[in-house]
Amino acid sequence: MASYSSNYMVSSLAIKMNIRCLHPDDIPQLRRIHEKYYIHEFTFDDFITGIISAFTIEDSDTGEIVTAGGIRPIIECVAITNKDFSVRERREALYNLLAASTFAANRYNYSQLHAFIQDENWLRQLKKTGFRETVGKSLVMNI
Repeated sequence: MASYSSNYMVSSLAIKMNIRCLHPDDIPQLRRIHEKYYIHEFTFDDFITGIISAFTIEDSDTGEIVTAGGIRPIIECVAITNKDFSVRERREALYNLLAASTFAANRYNYSQLHAFIQDENWLRQLKKTGFRETVGKSLVMNI
């Protein structure tokens, strides 16, 4: 199991932490952290399900978990629409796109389909088809 050390300067205090892969022995401590701080925000299963690469950041002196997390893939539905067509035709095309996208997402065992919307009209249409707003704000980082 790989383990990495990292030093961060916080208010001119050096804090030494170990970064390592999350392993099953971390789960009880993570459940306690979740129950203490996050029980009213999301379920523990929502946190742990679908993570493809998970990490534990621990205090190198005590071994206590400071943070744990990782990456989870999501399926995003993307589209461009020819606005020369009538609203009725575009709506019908949207329904067809969503049917095909849902089929593909299910085929790859994804349980959610995401859409990042800039057009208020599309937002209203997608909400009518079953999309809902996420808990919290969505952020993106280029890497």
